Amino acid sequence: MKTRNTIFIIEYAKGSDKGFDGFRPDTKAILREIEKETKYKTEIVFFRPNKKYKLLDYLKKNAHAVISRINPGNLKQVDEYFQFLKALGDEGVEIHTHPDVMINLDFKDILAKLKGTRLGDDESYFYHKFSDFASKFPNDLKKHGIRVLKTNYGSTGEGVYLVRLQDDGSIVSTEAVNNEKYFYDDIHEFISKFEVNFQDDSEYAEYFEGKTGFVGCRYLERISEGEIRVLLVNDKPISVVHKKPQEGEFSATLFSGAKYKYESPSEAKWKDVVTLTTKGLKDLKPYLKGQNYPLLWTMDYILDYNKDGSDKYVLSEINCSCVGITTELQYAKDVAKVFVK
Repeated sequence: MKTRNTIFIIEYAKGSDKGFDGFRPDTKAILREIEKETKYKTEIVFFRPNKKYKLLDYLKKNAHAVISRINPGNLKQVDEYFQFLKALGDEGVEIHTHPDVMINLDFKDILAKLKGTRLGDDESYFYHKFSDFASKFPNDLKKHGIRVLKTNYGSTGEGVYLVRLQDDGSIVSTEAVNNEKYFYDDIHEFISKFEVNFQDDSEYAEYFEGKTGFVGCRYLERISEGEIRVLLVNDKPISVVHKKPQEGEFSATLFSGAKYKYESPSEAKWKDVVTLTTKGLKDLKPYLKGQNYPLLWTMDYILDYNKDGSDKYVLSEINCSCVGITTELQYAKDVAKVFVK
């Protein structure tokens, strides 16, 4: 029987994450480091839905492991791709990151599931259906005066809204991706016009059943100080990234003009957030479904205050489907070490 001695990176031909050569700018760096650190061969392949069975057979014969480097937002049928990865995993191929993990950690509803743990915030709620949203959100907004709504699956600030209740009962909604404001006469108008953002579950979805909807979270004013991102390889923090938003914006994504600063996780000022992250891994373990922690992933936090005035870190999201290291290619070596026998 032929030895499966190649580690593959799977990309998608379309998307805004490509370099001039058609590949993600960090793909070749990761594969170069794998060849330096291990005896495995490496190869890049592209996932094409109309040729997926041919690719599946090829990978089953040759792949020791596959590294998925596809932003699911670029795919028309994400569920189809997740099932493709699962089929590979069922054949004994190592999958980084396994879809059973991505479907749990990479979606915003994890914030609501973690309530009652050291990572969770008790004021987070997942509105799966529009009827659920229509009945519960008005009271949540009235209680807090301001809420953040995040579509259950999205990236780069898309589908994130800051909703503020004015003194006269009117509503102002601000989109994170472009800082654009929308005005509504009252909560009833806002609710009725927000309905279009809810989608029904697909009857064909194996992975995505129960995944449509929005997560409602507290608005934390200290977002103006930026988000604190812990970058991990499996269960090891390798960097802390301070993501500072542009003046006047509440989104800390690169697409909204935020500035990123990478620092060592061993720096004293990051001790608390790194400790919270490493201890919090235990709270995430049940959602791995027996798989390993993601290969390259992030846990993002926003600062708040404890009752004694000390800093408190509140988890705002987890990213594990396709975290980029284009501007920090030195981390490719940390990724490669995972494959050292």
